[in-house]
Amino acid sequence: MFKNVKKKILITALATTMTLPLVTTSSSASIFGYFENEKLELKSNFKGLPLTISTYDNDGQKIDQIKTKSARIHTDEEMSKIDSNGNEKSSVIDIDYGNHRITHVGSTLIAYEGLKNYSDAYAKKYKVDNNDSSIPVLNQMYQNFKNNWNSQSKLVAIRSQTGKPITVFTGNNVSIHQAEMKNTTRFVIDGHRLIVYRADYTVYPMSALK
Repeated sequence: MFKNVKKKILITALATTMTLPLVTTSSSASIFGYFENEKLELKSNFKGLPLTISTYDNDGQKIDQIKTKSARIHTDEEMSKIDSNGNEKSSVIDIDYGNHRITHVGSTLIAYEGLKNYSDAYAKKYKVDNNDSSIPVLNQMYQNFKNNWNSQSKLVAIRSQTGKPITVFTGNNVSIHQAEMKNTTRFVIDGHRLIVYRADYTVYPMSALK
């Protein structure tokens, strides 16, 4: 009996090993991004993440910002309704941090941990003209921060719902993931979480800005 069990385990292990070389580089990157995303989700659900959370108006101007050592962002259960197709009707989200809860809906919200918000850094030293289109602004940022951005990295440019530039984040490994929250996208950038709610975004290879 034990010999048969060992034999089945060995056959399964060999079959799994034989299929591994068939995985392409892009598939490997996707699998890596998937596991990184799941790891961050587990951490968020059990411990929360150290997040900087900002909201923005239609012109891409920051409304407010909070920084917390541990936060979890999720759909508001009381407000959320499910339609006949099983889809969320509500876009109301809750932000739980410490002993506090913020309920938010409507305006653009960005939350991130362990990442540099280049727009905030840029605004401290340079005047940003929000009447410019996003590409010139990105090119200006690139010229000022090009030592921080290498040719292999990707850039996530985030805009308001009316197309006004808000901010950018960069990383060597960028993956995009669905969220259970309506109008929300989750990113993993070099192992760190970025949450984008009610915003437009584009992911550029850094070579597109040079």
